[in-house]
Amino acid sequence: LGVKGAKATEVFVLDQQDNFDDLGEIYGLVFLFKMIGDVSGDVKGLHRDAKYEPIDELPKNVYFANQVVENACATLAVLNIVLNCPQLEIDQELKEFKEFTRELPPAANAWFCNHKSPKFPSNSQFDVQAKALVVEEAVTTKKGRGKKIIEVVGEAYHYIAYVPVDGEAWQLDGLYPHPVSLGKYSNEKKWYEAARGEINARINGFFVEQIEYVLLAITKDELGVHQDRIKDCMYIKSLAENRLDKLSNSWREVDSKDIDLFFTNEDEIRVINRGNYVADFENLTSYHDNIENIKELRTRMVNTIQSLLEEIEIEKKRKEVEKERRTFDYCPFFREFISILQERGDLERLLDAAEDMDERDEYI
Repeated sequence: LGVKGAKATEVFVLDQQDNFDDLGEIYGLVFLFKMIGDVSGDVKGLHRDAKYEPIDELPKNVYFANQVVENACATLAVLNIVLNCPQLEIDQELKEFKEFTRELPPAANAWFCNHKSPKFPSNSQFDVQAKALVVEEAVTTKKGRGKKIIEVVGEAYHYIAYVPVDGEAWQLDGLYPHPVSLGKYSNEKKWYEAARGEINARINGFFVEQIEYVLLAITKDELGVHQDRIKDCMYIKSLAENRLDKLSNSWREVDSKDIDLFFTNEDEIRVINRGNYVADFENLTSYHDNIENIKELRTRMVNTIQSLLEEIEIEKKRKEVEKERRTFDYCPFFREFISILQERGDLERLLDAAEDMDERDEYI
């Protein structure tokens, strides 16, 4: 989607004692479940028994897109979170898309998502040819060995987004006509407290009816965490340098090790708001007029920044490989591989061996 510094992390429960501090900042939650019924909105676990109050006017501060085609709810759920989080870094194309669709109704937003932007992936792109697979299974009958044709049909899943906007938690369900307010919150980092009741009600209902579900948290990825730490170090480095400039006119001649990165006023505000710099700041304060200690702290910040930049480059390469593996279509390879096994006469032997193994496992 053109978003940098974010990832999806699975969380298993949303009990009262869980505060998810170890996840860091949570941009939004995605509730994914296996649908029982058709994708019409009138299915188990979706809007049955829903008592949401209709609204006369859509909230101006909440971006929301309906689902107008199948195989789009995953993309829409993430998009509905991303475009409601100004602190996330998005590329120019997504910025222009948000600006262009800001005043459009939810259904039009979804239409543009699915038809106008080639960068928006649908669920089917990550479930390559799942609905088109046909399997020939070798079976043994009284008349000998034959073949049975099995068509593998993709299962239907639905994704619902939960996101904080201006002190209020919202449920953004592409199959519902409008955003649903779940209540206000006072703690920005624990906004999900306002959504606990709704999410837990779904979980409890799914547990009773044995419906499969997953709860995902959209959080900062390793790149985002590293980049935040770099900004923290840049802030402490600048404070240390300002202090050294007042204490000595020649310290730069002796300590020339430096790193050239942009650090803006906006960066400084974000660092202060996050508050992760406090420990280093307390160390700097405790050094008073000790030039050597302040220089040592500054050097430590420079070394940390350089190390993090190297880790970021490694992580970027790893993510590119991961993306290629996740989106690559391996089906032609497997078809060709199985065809070769069949031509060599090895496939039937392997199937028999697998059946024997299954029988032994069942017996055990």
